[in-house]
Amino acid sequence: MKSIPYVQTSVFVDEKYPFGGNHLATFWDTSLNKALNKDEMQGIARQLNFSESTFLEEPTMKGCRSKIRIFTPSNELQFAGHPTLGSTFVAKYKGTVRSDEKTILVQLGIGPIRVEYLDSNRIQMSQPAPSFMEEVSDTKKICEAIGLEQKDISTKCPVQVVTTGFPFLIVPISTLSAVQRAVPNPNLILENLKELSTQKILIFTTETVNRNSSVHARIFAPSVGVLEDPATGSAAGPLGAYLEKYNILKGHDFGQPIDIEQGYEVNRPSRLIATIPNESMEEIYVAGRVRLVAEGTFYLN
Repeated sequence: MKSIPYVQTSVFVDEKYPFGGNHLATFWDTSLNKALNKDEMQGIARQLNFSESTFLEEPTMKGCRSKIRIFTPSNELQFAGHPTLGSTFVAKYKGTVRSDEKTILVQLGIGPIRVEYLDSNRIQMSQPAPSFMEEVSDTKKICEAIGLEQKDISTKCPVQVVTTGFPFLIVPISTLSAVQRAVPNPNLILENLKELSTQKILIFTTETVNRNSSVHARIFAPSVGVLEDPATGSAAGPLGAYLEKYNILKGHDFGQPIDIEQGYEVNRPSRLIATIPNESMEEIYVAGRVRLVAEGTFYLN
């Protein structure tokens, strides 16, 4: 029997809510993780059934402090936001990263990513420059897949695929009530979006629950085994870039932090902060708070 320790965190928590953010299990002991193969890691992630579980390994890229492997219940991901922030929080909590270190590089499937410790529980990651990909003019199939009508989609900006390492189809919605009543159909999402470069959908509106939020968002990603994600750091970067490119936010100057609320419809209120420092968009920052939840041992027979 293998006994593998892990730490559970919630990532992108909003301090206004005692329960919220996105669950993460991080298996932090690199020496014990050496004895696990990919199928065992995938099985552990499926057993825990969080949006993602992570396993820390010794890095193979120069300058990186740790290699992070990310698994949803159905497959391994090359990049994701909340697993990156949660895993680096655990690395410092367990002493893999010194308490006085402020900035480190971590190795992900897409390459090295810079992570900055802003304070004891607030962490920021850098994401690559965005790519603005295909636009979708016929939205009938999208609406069918998420249970909305075409009149619910805003025509002020395009429906478009955007990526900073993980592509999302960004769909602007006119009202908060429409976003809230969306009902994702996983089979239709996979079928109706099969001709696009991604089947992961991000819907948003500038009407928000909290007065200080910039946008209210929901993420549907059945293609990676997550029907609806409570907080999605890999989507916050593309959404921030999209909002800046099309000048969507009123009373907002380019480069100011963008406050994203997510997870309300699955009872996991979350807060993500995206910042694009300059108009070249060479780098994007995504930050959030991490909450220590629990520690345990997984017994693998």
